[in-house]
Amino acid sequence: MIRSWPQFARKMSTANSASLTNLRELFLCGVEAVKPKSLFDGCHSSAGSIRESFLHDHKRYHVVGFGKAVLGMAVQLERHLGSRLSGGCISIPTGTGERFAGEAEFTLSPSTAIEVIECARNNLPDEGSLMAAKKIKQIAHSMTSDDVLCVLVSGGGSALLCLPKEPITLEEKLQLIKSLATAGASIDELNNVRIALSEVKGGQLALAAEHAYRVYSYVISDIVGDPVALIASGPTVVQKGVAVNGKAKEILLKYGLWSKLPDSILKAIEQPTVREVKETYNNDLFLLGSNEVAVNCIVQQAQARDWECIVLSRTIEGNVIDLAPVYVELADILYNLKTNFISENIAKEKLRELLTRFPYSDVKMEEFISQAVEGNKEKPLLIVGAGEPTVCVSGGGKGGRNQELALRFTVGVQELERVPDSVYFLSAGTDGIDGPTDVAGAIGGAFVARAFEETFHLAEAKTFLERNDSYRFYEAVSSGQYFVKTGHTGTNVMDVHLLLINPQ
Repeated sequence: MIRSWPQFARKMSTANSASLTNLRELFLCGVEAVKPKSLFDGCHSSAGSIRESFLHDHKRYHVVGFGKAVLGMAVQLERHLGSRLSGGCISIPTGTGERFAGEAEFTLSPSTAIEVIECARNNLPDEGSLMAAKKIKQIAHSMTSDDVLCVLVSGGGSALLCLPKEPITLEEKLQLIKSLATAGASIDELNNVRIALSEVKGGQLALAAEHAYRVYSYVISDIVGDPVALIASGPTVVQKGVAVNGKAKEILLKYGLWSKLPDSILKAIEQPTVREVKETYNNDLFLLGSNEVAVNCIVQQAQARDWECIVLSRTIEGNVIDLAPVYVELADILYNLKTNFISENIAKEKLRELLTRFPYSDVKMEEFISQAVEGNKEKPLLIVGAGEPTVCVSGGGKGGRNQELALRFTVGVQELERVPDSVYFLSAGTDGIDGPTDVAGAIGGAFVARAFEETFHLAEAKTFLERNDSYRFYEAVSSGQYFVKTGHTGTNVMDVHLLLINPQ
């Protein structure tokens, strides 16, 4: 189970403590909603089709998978299939088995037919990823008309299923992906490049299983907008009319990396794409879960607490340097409205101007403004955002995008003319891992800045940002009590942002 939260410092006010406890509980509620068992049990729109995928009684079933949520997904399939499960292989992050030891929903049967390979520490492909990819592709190749291949796909799958085109080496591919990530490339861009360099991504696993009776993919999305062709780099999604190599080249030119590539990668991308795209009539895909499921759960639980709750966007991307000021300004407007410092008309004007600069297609501006301004001012107001921002790493510190976003929010609200005392911001990854750290994210607010000032000068907080050292900032504040710490959660639907306005 996810660990319970530590007790807060005694000097924290009861109101602050209660608000932070509520935010943490709401985040955990969202995570629980997108765990594999919850998704298989509660899948609504595709439930009938998913059930039918388990009903080929006279066929042999095989399970392969790759991703942070795949162990729990494999457990569910093993229970559904019973003795019809003939074999398989899953690739999951290093340490997953130890993390979930003893938890029934993450424990395969003692006599399981599924081989488990743990690899890709810190979400970086390694020799274990290569071995897993080769085994999984071989299983796909071995399918016949008497076999059903079930493919489990979730976030983190790209690193766990790694088979570069020859003669590209693992180290060359790894270095390129690191360089792209450091430059601030989005997950879509990273995966488009991965597809161009892979022997198994971009639909090639499905093509390897062309002789199977059926190929069923069960997918948990970790990408904004749920583009199934890019989730784990789409091993079972055969795209027609897509210039894979051309798209990869555009991305590499955009980030100034094209001239720095080794010859092996240059040749692979410059080579014309001559692969014949075959029809895959035996191939079906089910989108089991996404951040919509997590967000809906959080909204329901917030409303059950008698809070006002509004969804800002589920498609948040971009650099946290640009995103943090948006959340700070939003907090400023809503706090001033709730404390009667500005009128409803002024709040509407300010929100309209702010949201005009918020470039996400799912933002319903007028609806959001109406709910935010005309709601019950006596109730706490929760703004929910979700997606996957990025960080351009320029320093040598330790941290992750969620911790950095929370820290930038903390510094920003502390610099406002009217510093909001009762504004709380949580940013955390649903996979439980934020960058190369042991935390999911962090909490921001003026109270965090004040706690920091008990030992340091606030100006020093900016040096932590310059070094991309948000982890050490939070480690230094109140013994790390403002971390959001869960450990690996066994799922992944990107990040959740919770902004609570709760004047007492």
